[in-house]
Amino acid sequence: MKACIKITRVKALMLFMVFTISITLFSCNGDGFDPDLKVETVVSPFSGNDAVSVDKYGNIYVSEFGRFVGANGNGTRVFKISQKGDVTELASNLTGPLGNAIDLQGNLYVVNGSGGGSGDVLKITPDGTQTTVTTIDGFPSGLTLDHNNNLYVSNFGTPTVHKINTKGEVTIFASDPKLAGGVGIDFDRKGNLIVGNFATADILSIDQKGNVSLITTIPNAVVNGFGIGYITVVGNSVFATGIGVNKIFRVSMDGTTEEFAGTGDPAQTDGVLEEASFNGPNGISSDPYDKAIYISEFGGTGGVRKIKLY
Repeated sequence: MKACIKITRVKALMLFMVFTISITLFSCNGDGFDPDLKVETVVSPFSGNDAVSVDKYGNIYVSEFGRFVGANGNGTRVFKISQKGDVTELASNLTGPLGNAIDLQGNLYVVNGSGGGSGDVLKITPDGTQTTVTTIDGFPSGLTLDHNNNLYVSNFGTPTVHKINTKGEVTIFASDPKLAGGVGIDFDRKGNLIVGNFATADILSIDQKGNVSLITTIPNAVVNGFGIGYITVVGNSVFATGIGVNKIFRVSMDGTTEEFAGTGDPAQTDGVLEEASFNGPNGISSDPYDKAIYISEFGGTGGVRKIKLY
């Protein structure tokens, strides 16, 4: 009898643990976010208005594309924002820096000078030393890293995603007409590349063989050619900045789309998701340790905004 009771208790404990793990995984999958989540301003005014990355220590890196002057942006810097909110310049003397990504060693990669028919991918070490990794034709824009430190580069000007391995060798990872206009790029948890198309508001998936498929097109997101700025993947959700409509979208991997945050007014107002406002939200990145997303703004006086997800 005692043995039966003991077995029953063990089974009950196991069921409880499975239930708890399931609930945790459900939350981390990006499903069912609390509507009372709040938007807060990390720094403002701020000149960094393009891509955002977060390192393992919670420091935030933001590219300063600036404004278009001819074919390039007139921004020249990459900023670093500490966890305390202190802003410093990691790099300067650049030409309209765009997408960026940071590895576990603290090296930042950034796209530079893409307006003349090609752009450079730079490596910036923690002490600020800059080297050119490679030059890519078209208008290279967004960057992301895989677990082996291979770089992947989206391209606004050509229908391609390039791969740069750790030796600096460049190959075309994927080629498809739908990729032209691509900017935001990130990996999902299955190892697929997710690309957000700036021009069409398409959210695309690229499998490990380079096959491209459409997850969804975010409706009513393109205004005067401005659609999706950048994207970041958290669990089972793609968060995309609606730069033209001043909103943050959430797209599930099955294509379900919702307006996640922002009233649509071009303003910088903190508060709960439905009441907060963004002014040209552009760059976006997630911090898996702090369970938050950070957003840069292209409009107004600029700023970096934060949404803590859990």
